[in-house]
Amino acid sequence: MLTDKELLASEKQAITATAVSTDSILMTGLAGADRALHLRCFVQVETSLTGGAATGITVEVIQADNAALTTNVDVLGSTGAIVNGTGGTNVAAGRRLLDTPLPAVSKPYLGFRYTMAGGSYGAGTITAGLVTGTATPPNQRPAGNAQGF
Repeated sequence: MLTDKELLASEKQAITATAVSTDSILMTGLAGADRALHLRCFVQVETSLTGGAATGITVEVIQADNAALTTNVDVLGSTGAIVNGTGGTNVAAGRRLLDTPLPAVSKPYLGFRYTMAGGSYGAGTITAGLVTGTATPPNQRPAGNAQGF
């Protein structure tokens, strides 16, 4: 997996309640933004999402007209609801929640939105962004690959 700081939207971002990524990726003028470099969107759990009343998470790839990801937001794709299984298995550390080709982008900024189901988590962190390669074998990629991407 090859990435750099400019291609990260969340770097070990604490995710306990519904939020957008702390950073956005400026897509205007980004080499490969036309998908020529086979850029992939990824979201990985760094610290297990645990505690609190939350029962799951939905991750969305979003684009917007501003860096704060609040103006004219469009959803480019979604993992759908990921239910937190017994013992937090579905949102455990090391779990790749999203690993899919970069959708077509038409706005200047790209980021991620994390929506919790059933409340908030007590703890958890996520890293998300764009990569030019991935070590996740196709048969082990999350269901997001089959949900509109």
